[in-house]
Amino acid sequence: MPSARSLVAVALVSAALAAAAGTACGYTVGRRSLDPATEIMAVSPPAGGRIAFVREGPCGQGRCQTLWLGNTREDATEVGSLQGRERCEGIAWSGDGYRMGFLVNGYELRVFDAEPRTKVAQLNLVEPDGVPSSRIARGITFSSNGTAVTFDDCPRNTSGCKSGLAGVR
Repeated sequence: MPSARSLVAVALVSAALAAAAGTACGYTVGRRSLDPATEIMAVSPPAGGRIAFVREGPCGQGRCQTLWLGNTREDATEVGSLQGRERCEGIAWSGDGYRMGFLVNGYELRVFDAEPRTKVAQLNLVEPDGVPSSRIARGITFSSNGTAVTFDDCPRNTSGCKSGLAGVR
């Protein structure tokens, strides 16, 4: 039978270890929340003069992305944020740089007019069948007037793409 003194010693050592683990966890979480957002993707239109980019930073229990649009990085405006399992997988511009889209989760296109930096449409280019979807859109190209997009509807991890077309309203 253990003595009362050894039980007290075990309890004190356990409490000290728990306190140390809590301090380390708090420090790690605190340091992570101080991490600055980093730019993970940036694309300019063929005509130049504008930029769209994605920043990723800590939020809640994970990492979140923000969508930015502007003439330069310095004057860019945050036009959207992605939460949870949403991730930006691509950026497409019209040839003249007036209209652009952020491809979210490989299938959803969020379309913006570069001036006045407003969202004009959100459409599924490929119907999702889960998260992540087994099929994704690649090679997105805007029509000359920005009212339609062509793309390749592809399996996420294999070959076998087919052509796709969607109207932007």
